[in-house]
Amino acid sequence: MERVMFTCFVVCGLLSTAQGGSLYIFPKFMDGNVTFSWNGDPAQLYYVLITKDRANDPWLPVTGTQYTVEDALLYDSISIKVYSSVSREDISNLTFKVSKVESNIKDSVNISWTAPFFPQAGEYIVYHTGNVNRSIIEVTSSGATFFQTKYEYHSRPYNSKNITFEIRDITRDDAGYYNGGVSPAVAWSGGGVVLIVHDKPSKPKIQGNLNIMVDSYSNLTCSSFSTTAPDYYARLRPLSYTWYVNNTKLFGETRETLRLRVTRNHKYNQYSFRARDKLESDRSDHVIINPLYTPDILMILPKPQLNLNDNLIVKEGDYLGPYTCTADCNPPCDISWKYKDSTSGDFFDVASTGLLIGHIVNRSIAVFSCFAKYSPDKDFKQIESIKLDVLYLDEPQLVYNENSPLYTYQEVLVQEKTPLHLFCHVNGNPNPTIRLHRGVNANIIAETNSSTWLNHTIASLQCSDTDEYTCTGETKGLTSRKKVVRINVLCDVRVNNKDKVEVIRGFNVGLQRTVIIKLPIIAYPQPVPSRITWVDPEGQMINGTNDLLLPTYQLYSHLITSVVLLPEVDYYGEYSVQYNGTPLTKIQITKRESFLTASERKGTLKIEMCPDRQKQLTVKMTM
Repeated sequence: MERVMFTCFVVCGLLSTAQGGSLYIFPKFMDGNVTFSWNGDPAQLYYVLITKDRANDPWLPVTGTQYTVEDALLYDSISIKVYSSVSREDISNLTFKVSKVESNIKDSVNISWTAPFFPQAGEYIVYHTGNVNRSIIEVTSSGATFFQTKYEYHSRPYNSKNITFEIRDITRDDAGYYNGGVSPAVAWSGGGVVLIVHDKPSKPKIQGNLNIMVDSYSNLTCSSFSTTAPDYYARLRPLSYTWYVNNTKLFGETRETLRLRVTRNHKYNQYSFRARDKLESDRSDHVIINPLYTPDILMILPKPQLNLNDNLIVKEGDYLGPYTCTADCNPPCDISWKYKDSTSGDFFDVASTGLLIGHIVNRSIAVFSCFAKYSPDKDFKQIESIKLDVLYLDEPQLVYNENSPLYTYQEVLVQEKTPLHLFCHVNGNPNPTIRLHRGVNANIIAETNSSTWLNHTIASLQCSDTDEYTCTGETKGLTSRKKVVRINVLCDVRVNNKDKVEVIRGFNVGLQRTVIIKLPIIAYPQPVPSRITWVDPEGQMINGTNDLLLPTYQLYSHLITSVVLLPEVDYYGEYSVQYNGTPLTKIQITKRESFLTASERKGTLKIEMCPDRQKQLTVKMTM
């Protein structure tokens, strides 16, 4: 280590009396203070004037024979003037000059002063007043004795009044007041030197509330203490401070406390600190401010694709998600998902984290909401919502005659010539297009898209109204729904005047001839063949007829084929067909001059409406 040498040649604590002054003043240096004492009556009042460097204090009255000036190391010289209350003209004075030598720890230093005299006989003793008062060097005219090897006496000749010695490998224990003389009392008297030993201040520690809300102020206080000795000097020299942010010096911040208005970005800063006396301390451990803040916004990712009404369109039964709800808050917010039931208005838990993996949507869910709660503030709550527009389409409902619900593929029996009211209801969002179809070809007979109800009325049912009726609901993007029912009209048995009655000559059976008659009829339910009877022109029932009922293209349309045995070959006239005893029609059979060939076996037929109330058909045939 490089050795640094310091030398001080100062005559300290010179004692003098003013002209005409009768008081003898002597100083005593102890713990950084100088006490001036004088001879005189302790009970007498004295007036004292203290001058520190060139600044005069006011005259002070003092009872007693001493006065102390504290913190003498702040000044280069301290002068005192004293006079008694008996005589203002008799003023005594003394000037105490403060000598200081500064050194760093582990260096070497020379200390010097001029003694008033060197004893002709005996020893000159050098005293050190630090933590304790001790002698360190004894000097005679022939040599010097050291109590530690770190001291070396340099004055030559040894009895010189110019006292000089060296202190090597300095420690804090070497700091203090050095003086010399022939008795221990001189250890505190004037004329000595104060050795100040500098060391690095202690490693600083930063204290303060690091967890603090944004826009509040954080006060970071650095605690470090001076290790310079002696203590009475160190307390007079406050430390200077340097703050660093991310290893960059903060200019203008030299106070012990750093006051910051906290922002979110402070979480990226590391703050550290150095203290400085003559030497600079080690850098403190860095601290990081933990800014506490609530979220500005909640974000739902990916961003929902909303319609013009700020709603998310979703089909009933589909899954909503995945969505992630995030919030920039510190400490992290407690995030959860809930949905609101549109019926009750209550919220129900969906997810206890910010991740909404998938939830089946139904029409009662009006909104999915992300909730953010902030633990430092129990009253804080922030919500971000996804409003839903749930698309759905229900099964159609069919009702006839206002209060009779119909089920799918149900068959309904309705009396002919009565009114029929069909009500088709399809619930959906948005309002579906509702259509009422008839038949297997799905012919549209009614339609609406402005209401959830479609009404259709048949004022008077006909047999021809028998058919399948289908109610359908359709919404773009959804699977269409339908309900099919069958309306069967109850019709009395009668001849179908829209079709042709066919009479075909049959064959001879002995003296009798057969006639084959194909008779189209309308009836529902279908007629029973055994209830068909034939009556001859004489009003007698013909026995032995064979009747066959054949279905046609309509449920209510049938074809009765009868083989009728005429009583005699030449027995012609008007024959009657009855069902269950009720006449259906009459057939007139007449004789022809010549017989028809085989290719002419079909008879010619003329259908005429009977004038009677039963509207029978009269069929005339020529044989």
